[in-house]
Amino acid sequence: MDAEPVKEALRRFIVENYLAGDASDPVGDDDSFLKKGIIDSIGVIELTQFVQERYGIKIEVKEIVPENFDTIRGLEKYISFKRMPKNAGA
Repeated sequence: MDAEPVKEALRRFIVENYLAGDASDPVGDDDSFLKKGIIDSIGVIELTQFVQERYGIKIEVKEIVPENFDTIRGLEKYISFKRMPKNAGA
């Protein structure tokens, strides 16, 4: 899966849903959603639902950690990992 379309879809979702469509201060790949005040705990739940529906993956509660859900880059890597065929690298 190509990383850039995933990152752009995530960025678009964040701008539309958490920044009221205001893209004047772009969200960088490594910007912390929590530290920048972009997403709160309810927002993480909404983001989780979006990712599950958009990418057809099942997210376990234990996987909802800052490493996976606090930056666009972290989310993209997590989504790529979850979509990887189970037998890849075996």
